[in-house]
Amino acid sequence: MVVTRVNQSVLGALERPTLAWLARHMPPGVKPDHLTLLGLSGALFTGAGFILSCWSIGWLWLANFGLIINWLGDSVDGTLARHRRIERPRYGFFIDHTSDMFSQVVIFLAIGISPCAHFAVACLGLIAFLMAFIYTMIGTHVRQRMRITYFGFGPTEIRALLFVGNLLVLSFGVLDVHAFVPYLSRFEWVSVHDVVISALAGIGVMLIVFLAVREMRALGAEDPAHDPGLSPELIDRRH
Repeated sequence: MVVTRVNQSVLGALERPTLAWLARHMPPGVKPDHLTLLGLSGALFTGAGFILSCWSIGWLWLANFGLIINWLGDSVDGTLARHRRIERPRYGFFIDHTSDMFSQVVIFLAIGISPCAHFAVACLGLIAFLMAFIYTMIGTHVRQRMRITYFGFGPTEIRALLFVGNLLVLSFGVLDVHAFVPYLSRFEWVSVHDVVISALAGIGVMLIVFLAVREMRALGAEDPAHDPGLSPELIDRRH
């Protein structure tokens, strides 16, 4: 099955030339599998940084380092394979998306353990990510088109927001914003991470529902129900 990748990342104008340059200058001994493992190790570094920030906020530097490593490995592995023309479509698809799944689970759960966000909010973000992940896999099967981003937002943007959020915490500490937003005043404390993750998760879930309903209607028109009284021969002639 030939799959068309749809990547309309907001940061794509910066990311694509960077990935192409990295692929061209990658040492010959470095293989796509090495980069996939590098990306997974980056997620582990990120998770460790978030968890260790329970004892010292300074460990968020490790989390940010891990986000960079995760981006590098996850984004360059496929670019390198295409640049060298050594793609392994089924194997690469499986390894890439399986490592993405585990990476995001580690990162989101670690955010929930850290002082940056409530665990329930981090789980909400993880649920939204997994919904988008599953919807992407369904769309890949139905349309042979794999969406990397939705309305310009994808994994790179998630990492960028986490990176900036961590810098804010490192600069100003964990900011409690519930006193500044009347609706949030009933909560004991609400961090910037809580607000951003909750907002993005809510918007993401609504967009997925909208896209799913739209796709269901489109597929219903393309693949109409058959009259049970018609013979298989007549159905074949209609199509």
